[in-house]
Amino acid sequence: MSNMTKKINPVVLAGILATTILSMSQATAFERGGQRGVGGFMHMDIDQDGLLSLEELTTPMMAKSTKKFSHKDSDEDGFLTLEEFQQTRNGTAVNLSDIANELVQCVSDIKAASGDVNITVPTTDRFISVDEKFANLDTNNDEVISLDEIQAKVTDKVALAFITMDLDADNLVSEDEFNAANIVRSATKQAIRQCIDDINTDEIV
Repeated sequence: MSNMTKKINPVVLAGILATTILSMSQATAFERGGQRGVGGFMHMDIDQDGLLSLEELTTPMMAKSTKKFSHKDSDEDGFLTLEEFQQTRNGTAVNLSDIANELVQCVSDIKAASGDVNITVPTTDRFISVDEKFANLDTNNDEVISLDEIQAKVTDKVALAFITMDLDADNLVSEDEFNAANIVRSATKQAIRQCIDDINTDEIV
């Protein structure tokens, strides 16, 4: 990876980091939770030098996206229709776009109440509809998604995530940097899940 200038305000960087890690999960697994099963730091550190290169971070994500694509491609034609794309292990993907503003406010409230600096308040773009996600991935507008389109998005997201994790700008990610990113991701994801549960419960009641 070429050297890049990374003089970014720490607060802005934290926001980019959380958003990028979450977005990378989406691109990899097409839904939330995409990093589960990919493996931890030691598993990805192929040469066992205690550092992750961009290639080492990218390789398992590409393998994961290929596996997910094959699983969703029910007719095995090498493309995903919208119907195939929105299928998850638990059924059809949930549309959170209608409650996006509520979710953002809820996460903000949780962060303020808990004082957890690792929680990063997402933007409403985090909760776009499945239709919008599909359209974003369908770069040639042929109304189906190919593996190449998926992996192009994965490559972009991983590269951005790598930059934001590489806090000392040495073009390598240490275990500390990797773990720090996962702490941010985990805390933010937990807050979002809590908000989804709380908002859905409120609607039922």
